[in-house]
Amino acid sequence: MRWSEATAELDPLALLAGLLGRLAQTPPQPAAPDLQRARNEWLRRLQAAKRSESALAAYRIAIDDLLTWCGDRDRNVFDEATIVDYLADYQQHAQPAPATYYRRFGLLRRFLRWLSRRSGMPDPFLELEPPPKPQQEADWLTEQSSRAHRGAARASPSVTGSSCSRSSRRGCGARLIALDWSDLELDGPRPSLLVRCGKGGKPRRQPLAPSLPHELALLRAVRVAPAGAPVFCGLEGKRLQPTILAAIIRRATERAALEKRVTAHTLRHTAATWLRQQTEDARLVAAYLGHADLSTVSRYAHVADEELHGAAAALATLKARPSALLASAMRHGTLPDRAQARAERFQRDRRTAA
Repeated sequence: MRWSEATAELDPLALLAGLLGRLAQTPPQPAAPDLQRARNEWLRRLQAAKRSESALAAYRIAIDDLLTWCGDRDRNVFDEATIVDYLADYQQHAQPAPATYYRRFGLLRRFLRWLSRRSGMPDPFLELEPPPKPQQEADWLTEQSSRAHRGAARASPSVTGSSCSRSSRRGCGARLIALDWSDLELDGPRPSLLVRCGKGGKPRRQPLAPSLPHELALLRAVRVAPAGAPVFCGLEGKRLQPTILAAIIRRATERAALEKRVTAHTLRHTAATWLRQQTEDARLVAAYLGHADLSTVSRYAHVADEELHGAAAALATLKARPSALLASAMRHGTLPDRAQARAERFQRDRRTAA
């Protein structure tokens, strides 16, 4: 008997009930992926895409912290409530700056969205609202604040406190502490340092300000350091660690009585802003920072209050210029009759209003 004949003999209601029962069956859930393997593969993908060392380190720290937190509490990383609780706990114990928290949220969201699409698991960030993007208009130091910060850094117990704080204005912390003496050109007419892994993973030569080569050369002479030795060391003579650099900058900020939060990146913003103010050339600022895209310079080149007042003064000058031209034309009688009459009436009304 063929299948169509067999089904024709069945009760239609029973057949419909059977089909609906099949539709109501819950589809099998995909197997949970190996999170550690997924983490390693994600980092390899980023490395193959030539992401910077600082970006790789940020992803590594964020993902490891989340996976450790979930493992200690036996929580499902693909559950939205888990992410909400983790972020709340991170804010409570780490008390990150708004920009740091914003970046941690974005790093974890990109990783877990990639993993969710790959594994078929639900995306825990799907309905989570991201934090507001922090405003960084004031993320730089004025010349007065910078002088106070450098003076406080000289009082640091670290043997490299002053030089490290000064050099931090030219490069971010992770690249700064990775410098060896072989990366520095201090004796030639154009002193510079080699950034081995800059933006996009590309090496580049970074010019040094005129005062730095002499100070660094003195530091090298005092240490009698070989070419492969680290430039910036802690009290034990070993390579300076990121946490120690952050502590040097933080202590200098406290001694200088600065109310704002200052990091190595703040000093980078400061150098970029000063360079833009002095040169008024976005191309030079982009090249100095190692950016290929000029649009990224805007986040570093902040505007000082003095520049705003100067712009307002220039605007007032431009606004007054047509009135001066009009008065000159009226005195010499070079306006047409009707225009001359309108101009005289306008000047008379303005004197009356004054």
